[in-house]
Formats: sequence, structure tokens, C-alpha cells
Amino acid sequence: MAACSVEELLLKAEQEEAEKLRSISVHKELDLDFDIGNLLACDKNRIESRDLRQQPKENFLRSLARDNTQLLINEVWKLPTERVEEAIVAKLPDPTTPLPREKPPPKPRPPTKWEQFAKLKGIQKKKKTNLVWDETAKEWKRRWGYKRANDDTKEWLIEVPETADSNEDQFAKRAKAKKERVAKTSSTG
Repeated sequence: MAACSVEELLLKAEQEEAEKLRSISVHKELDLDFDIGNLLACDKNRIESRDLRQQPKENFLRSLARDNTQLLINEVWKLPTERVEEAIVAKLPDPTTPLPREKPPPKPRPPTKWEQFAKLKGIQKKKKTNLVWDETAKEWKRRWGYKRANDDTKEWLIEVPETADSNEDQFAKRAKAKKERVAKTSSTG
């Protein structure tokens, strides 16, 4: 009795090993449709209800998925391959099955009236450079802001106009005029 059980165990282990190492050739009634670019295989063969009832559903579906995957892998290995850093790589072709998007593609924004006019007249937007040549300093300086070119606030001498009062502080007058301009622009903006 013990010998019989050992033989049964060996036979069972052998069957399990054979199940794991199935052949790479799979035969189907109808050939599968392949889209190698998406790694997609479509099986159009009928599923026989008696095959589904004879064994548990999970085992049947696992076997069917294994066979179809094996056919897909066989198709991938038919592609030209190359070796890249100790790995064999196959270049996939372009996909043939279009995949749906979750949302429709965005529609292009319609051009504004100005963009239409500019295109009609051939007007192109030109970006001003941030640097400008300062003739007095003989170097490139910023166009605006700190250390800007042609900065009249850095002058140490201001000529007094003939019509102005000679005792009036021209530096204070310039600072006051600038404050008024800044206040005017900040109140309108």
C-alpha cells in the first residue's frame, strides 16, 4: 500500500511538472488576431460549454489565458531582435488597434481678433531684449529696474532750467515727480 501511494505521488508530481512545462506550440481552430504594437491578441474561437463544465472555471480560464499568451509571445519572438547590454530586445511595430481616450481630444482655441488681424497683415510679435547698450557707461545694462541703462536718477549734477527758480532743489523736484507718476500708475492699475 505504501508503494502504491509513493507511485501515485511520483505520478502526480510528474503530471504537475508536465503541466508547468507545457509545449510552446498551441493549436487553435481559428487563428488569433494580433496587434503586436499594443501586445494584444483577440481570440475568436468559441468556448465550448462542456469544456467549461468539465473542469473548474478558474482552471479553464487560466489554461485559456496561458495558451493565448503563449501564442502572443510566439508572435513577438518572430519579430527582428537585437542584443542590448546582455538583453534581447524586439522592436514592436506601430499599433493597428486605436485605443479610445477617456475624454475627447481638446479643441484648438479659436484665434482672437488681434491674432487674425496680425496674421492677415503679417505682423509678428517681437520680444524686447532685457539688455541694452549704455553709451555713457560703454557696457550692457538692464533696460528696466535696478542698475538700468540711461538711469537719470544716478546723475550727480542737474542743470537748472532758465525758467525755474534757482533756489529750488531739482533733485527733490525730480523725486516728487516720480512719486506722483508711481502713485498715478498704482491707482489706475
